[in-house]
Amino acid sequence: MSKNNDAILNDYSATVNTGAMSQLIAFVRTYSRKWWLVPFFLLIVILFVWPLIMMVAGGFKDTAPFLEGTWTLAAWSTVFENPGLIKAVWTSTKLAFITTLSALFIASIFAFITERTDLKIKKFILPTMALIFVIPILFYTIAFTQLANPYTGLINDFLAFSFGIEPRWLDAKGWLGIYSVIILKKVAFSYLFIVGAFKALDATQDEASYVAGAGQLKTFFYINLPSLLPALTSIALLGLISGLQVFEPILILGSADNIVVISTHLMNLVSGARGMPSYAEASILSTIFVAIVTLIYLLQIKALGRKKFYSISGKGARSRLIHLPSPIKWLVSSLLFAYLVLALILPLGALLFSSVQPYPGIYTGFSFDRYIALFDQPRILSAFKVTLTLGTVVGFAVMILALSVIVIGQKLKPKTWAAVKFSTLIPLAMPGIVSTVAVTWAYLSIPGFTQMYGTIWLVILALIVTSMPLASQLMNAIYGQLSPSLTEAARICGASGMQSFFEISLRLVLPSFVAGWFMTAIMVAGNLEVPLLLKAPGLSTLAMISYNIQSAGDYSMASALLILTLLFCLTLFALSKGLQYLLEQHKKSKTVQFFNQDFS
Repeated sequence: MSKNNDAILNDYSATVNTGAMSQLIAFVRTYSRKWWLVPFFLLIVILFVWPLIMMVAGGFKDTAPFLEGTWTLAAWSTVFENPGLIKAVWTSTKLAFITTLSALFIASIFAFITERTDLKIKKFILPTMALIFVIPILFYTIAFTQLANPYTGLINDFLAFSFGIEPRWLDAKGWLGIYSVIILKKVAFSYLFIVGAFKALDATQDEASYVAGAGQLKTFFYINLPSLLPALTSIALLGLISGLQVFEPILILGSADNIVVISTHLMNLVSGARGMPSYAEASILSTIFVAIVTLIYLLQIKALGRKKFYSISGKGARSRLIHLPSPIKWLVSSLLFAYLVLALILPLGALLFSSVQPYPGIYTGFSFDRYIALFDQPRILSAFKVTLTLGTVVGFAVMILALSVIVIGQKLKPKTWAAVKFSTLIPLAMPGIVSTVAVTWAYLSIPGFTQMYGTIWLVILALIVTSMPLASQLMNAIYGQLSPSLTEAARICGASGMQSFFEISLRLVLPSFVAGWFMTAIMVAGNLEVPLLLKAPGLSTLAMISYNIQSAGDYSMASALLILTLLFCLTLFALSKGLQYLLEQHKKSKTVQFFNQDFS
């Protein structure tokens, strides 16, 4: 009997060992086929996760994380005793909520006008918003200092000379200028994100509501608004985050009134503007900021994650355009014209006028001497080359990285893909100052990377990290429009995965890829935080030189440089549009050629 039991146990043990061995072999075979994912995950960790780890670690050392020092909790007991911290957090929170809600309200009105009314001038809204969006916020900030300052502001001079209005009360340096610049810029940003949601509203749902006896106003609040909730909450979240991260308007317009927000407070801590650098306090504040932003993001997912928002309609469905009465048309047209004047005509006109003035407040002797002087300065030509190099290289690299993340992410398991996607969005939760410092600490802690400090390569890496959230969102929206059936059909016809990607997917997304490349390049060209913190001898961008010239009081020279920068951005915009047009024409010709061969 005991021998039989021993035999049974031996057979069971052999079976278990065989099953375990087969599972181990299957596991090794499965992941050995995906060995190429190791460099991908390693790149994601180095670019996005490692800087976050170093930022958190910085709160527990008495020096910068990449330097030798003592691990301590001392900073955690003193960081909240700083009276400027509470004031900076409150100021940032107030600024973020007011500007986001105001801009979202105005942008929603413009989006509603564009997609749901019969107003004839609505066709000019989208191009205007696109133009305002691509202009760097530094442009607006400096332009408003030319328009409204108590001494030589163009509007104040006009009111004094024409109507004798004294004192010169209009001053952009302060809360008036800060709110104006941020809201005007955010309106264009919010509009471009939500106009697609207004366009996608199902017209048949409106018709059913009208048949049931509901009016247009009731239909909008009970039918349209719930459908718009995901888009509105998403843009509100992005607006709040960007409002908490605002930097340039505060640095230029708020310094006179000692206005401090989270980003400028962090810069003071890191740079030691008010004493010795406080790296630990900066790390702790940044960690708390990231945790708060992550919590807000998770709350949004919890609020909307279990709800489904579908809009099903046939191709023939068209929205019923609302006929606006004449008084409403005049009111809406006046609102649009006022926004156009404030956001585009006045800032552009102020810079153009100031650039030909000999000195601020002098209205004789206009000339183009400032433009000529710019080209005679070697540092300006060098800054153009550096800005063009950074915009081109960083824009292309970050779009390639975003496309790679989307393509590879579709082959991963849902939880793994969610982790990768969240990692690429980490810089979105960190202000530009924080991201730059975290990237610097992260790479200087890696052996062999210390030689990058003070070179353009560290600036490129920091810009790639800070630009990745925008690029990934753009590519996710673009690539998500491609139906999987396209690649499946190519596979059925015998094409490999690589061939179907290059022959089908890449060709379809290429025009949008070029547009994203341009948008990223513009954002890089207007970035002030990264080059300001990682400045190196001989490495200056147009944004950095414009800020320095403006700070030195040479408004005319700064205006001339900003005009040239704007022309530079518009030239890139024209080139991207031209390249998009050529790609679209090439795609159409290939399609026609295919059908001609198929039916001949």
